[in-house]
Amino acid sequence: MKLSTTTVGSIRSNKRFLAIIVAMALGLMFTVFSMVPLSTCHGTIRTVNSAQALSSDASQQMSFANLNHLTASASARDNKEHVLILTPLKNAVPYLDRYFELVDRLTYPKHLISLAFLVSDTTDETVDELQRHARELQSRWSNRYHSIRIFEKDFKFELTEEERHKYELQPKRRSFMARSRNYLLTAALTEEISWVLWLDVDVVDYPETILEDLQSVDEDIVVPNCLLQRGDGAFWGYDKNNWQETPESLEKQKDLPEDFVLLEGYYEFLTGRYLMVDMPTHNPPLTKVPLDGVGATFTLVKAQVHREGANFPSYPFQHQVETEGFAKMAKAMGFSVYGLPSYIIEHIFNG
Repeated sequence: MKLSTTTVGSIRSNKRFLAIIVAMALGLMFTVFSMVPLSTCHGTIRTVNSAQALSSDASQQMSFANLNHLTASASARDNKEHVLILTPLKNAVPYLDRYFELVDRLTYPKHLISLAFLVSDTTDETVDELQRHARELQSRWSNRYHSIRIFEKDFKFELTEEERHKYELQPKRRSFMARSRNYLLTAALTEEISWVLWLDVDVVDYPETILEDLQSVDEDIVVPNCLLQRGDGAFWGYDKNNWQETPESLEKQKDLPEDFVLLEGYYEFLTGRYLMVDMPTHNPPLTKVPLDGVGATFTLVKAQVHREGANFPSYPFQHQVETEGFAKMAKAMGFSVYGLPSYIIEHIFNG
C-alpha cells in the first residue's frame, strides 16, 4: 500500500511528538530518583510512585509542637484542653457496652477526647469488640472523638480467678499491671494532650460532668471515691488504694526491708493507713483531702505529671508498686495528690 505525502508527514510529526513525551517522562523520572535515596529501611524503590510517596512522606516527617503553650487548667473546657482516656484491658467483653455508654454520656466535648486501650493476654473477643465500638462511634456524622486507638501487648502472665487476689501474688501481679500501664501511656500520649484519665473498664456509674468537676479542683492528680455497687444497696468501699499515711503506718515502715511491698485490704499485714473509703462522705462533693496513695479506677492526671517522668513503677518504690507507687513518685517530684471522699462513683460487684 502506497502512503500519500501528507500521511507520511503526519506519521513523522506524531513520532516526533511521542519522542518528546517519552523524553519528558524519562527526565521527570530521573529528577525524582535523583532527589530520593534509592534504598530505605523498607527496601529499594522500584517505581516512580514509590519514590514520590517517599518524598512526600519525608516532607511530612518534619513537625513542630510548642509545649510551652499547653495548659491543664480549672477551665479546661473553655480552654479547649484535650483529654486522653486510657484503659488497660484483659477479657473485658462483658463490660464494654456499659463502659462505652458511660464515656459517650460525658458532657466534655467529644472532639477534645481521645481514647486508647491496651489489650493484654486476653482469651476472649476484647479486640474485636473494641473495634466494633470504635467503628460505631467514629462513623457518626457528629460528636466524633479526636481519636480511638487500640494496642495489643501480651506479657505471658496468667492467674486463675482463685489466685487473682491472693496476698502473696499481689506484688508480682501488680508489677505486670504497672508494665501494662506504662506501655499504654508511652504509646498513646501525644503532644496535644493536657489531661490523662485512667479509667477501669468495670466502673459502672459516674456523673456525666465528672471530667469538668475533677478538672475544676485544679490539682495535679485527683480521684473520686469509688464504692462497690451491690444489689442490696449496701455502702461498701471498693478502691482501697486511695489512702493517707498516718503516724502508725509510717512507724511500721521504719524497719521494713526496702523490697517489701505494702498492700491495702489484706489481713496478713495491716498497714494502719487511713483509707478514703472510710472517710466521711456527707461533705460537698468537691471537698478535697490530700492523699499519699491512689488507685486507678478513675484517676485524673495533668499530662505534665507523666511527661516529667512520673509513671507506674513495676518495682518497689517506697514500699509500693503500680498506682500507689505512681502517687508516691509524683509526690516525691513535688506534684499534688488529692481525693474527693464525697464524690461517689461505683464499681461493679464482680467478686
